Amino acid sequence: MASRIVVFGATGYTGELIASRLAAAGARPVLAGRSESKLSALAERLGGLDWVRADALRQNTVFDLVGPDDVLISTVGPFVKWGLPAARAAVAAGCTYIDTTGEPEFIRTLFEELDGPARRSGARVIPSLSYEFAGGVLAGALALDEAGGDAVRVDVGYYALGGGPNSLSAGTRESLVGIVLGDHFAYRDGAVRGVRAAERVRSFVVAGKSREAFSLGALEHYALRGSSDSLREVNVYTGWFGPLSRAVQAGSVVGTVVQRVPLVRPGMKWWGERAVSLVGGPEAGTTPEGVRSWIAAEALSESGDVLARVDLAGTDGYDFTASLVAWAAQRRVDGAGVLGPVEAFGLEALEDAALSAGLERVQ
Repeated sequence: MASRIVVFGATGYTGELIASRLAAAGARPVLAGRSESKLSALAERLGGLDWVRADALRQNTVFDLVGPDDVLISTVGPFVKWGLPAARAAVAAGCTYIDTTGEPEFIRTLFEELDGPARRSGARVIPSLSYEFAGGVLAGALALDEAGGDAVRVDVGYYALGGGPNSLSAGTRESLVGIVLGDHFAYRDGAVRGVRAAERVRSFVVAGKSREAFSLGALEHYALRGSSDSLREVNVYTGWFGPLSRAVQAGSVVGTVVQRVPLVRPGMKWWGERAVSLVGGPEAGTTPEGVRSWIAAEALSESGDVLARVDLAGTDGYDFTASLVAWAAQRRVDGAGVLGPVEAFGLEALEDAALSAGLERVQ
C-alpha cells in the first residue's frame, strides 16, 4: 500500500485547518472522523479527497486507518478522553504518528507507556506538535544551544498577546478544564516527577512588559531533558491568565485537597466543560484575528544567571500549528519511539519550519 497521510478528527477545528494546509501544499490526505456528512462535505470542498469513518469509541475503526508506511495525524481532543486509540493504532502499525495535544496527562502517558512498544514496532510517535508545546521545545533548545554546557536549568513561558476566551476553539477550552484539574509533572533533579498545577509562578519580560505566568506539565520536560549533561531542571509556564496567575496558584492548592474527595474531580470537570461550552470561538476554517503568540526561553546557570535567552513571536497558535503539522507530515522521520520535535526533525530544520509557519526570533 502506498504511503498515505490520514487526518483523524478532520472535521474538527484544528483538523480542518491541517487538512486545508495539506491540500494547499498539493498533498491528498485521507480525512477520518465520525460524521459522514461533514467528512463528505469537507472532502469535496478540498478537491475531492478520500474519506473514511472512524470513531475512537470503536477502536477497530481507528486501527484500520493506517499501515506501516502511513502518517496518522490525530486532532481528537480532549486527548485524555479520546486520544489513546489513535496513538495505539500507530504503534501497532509501526507508522508515524503526530498529534496536537496540549494536555500534560496525555503527553506523560505517551512517553511513559508507549515509548517501549513504539521502539519495538518501529513507530515514530511525535506528540504535541503544536504551538504549545513544540514552539517552546524549539525556543528552549535554541537557548540551551547558545548557553553551551553551563546551563543547569531552562525556563519556557507562553503568551498570547491580544487573545481572550473567544480566541480559543471549543476543543481547546474543553481541554483547558482537564489541564487545570489534572495531574502535572516537571523535570527536577534529573528526573520527571509529579507536581501540582501552578506549583510555581514567575514573570517574563515580554514585549517590554513584565507578565506573570504559572507552571504546568508540558512536552519540554521530556523533550529537553537530554539536551545536555548539565541540565537538571526544566520549567514551563503559561501566561494565558496574566495577573490572575497567583489566583490560579492559590486555587490549585485548594483544588488539590478538595479533589481527594471521591467523585469531586469528575463533578468539577463536568461543570467546567459545560461552562466553557457557553463561550464562543473562532469560525471553522479560520484563525483568530489580532492575536500575537510569544514564547520566551531562558537558559540559566547554577547561580540563576541568565546565560542565554530566545524569544519567538508571530502568528496565532492555531495557524502555526496547522502549518507545522502539514510540514512535518510530509517529511521523513528516522528513529523510533516517542520523540520530541528536535529529536524527530533536527534543530535547524525545526527552526526553519517554525519560521515558515509564522514564528520568528525577536529581540
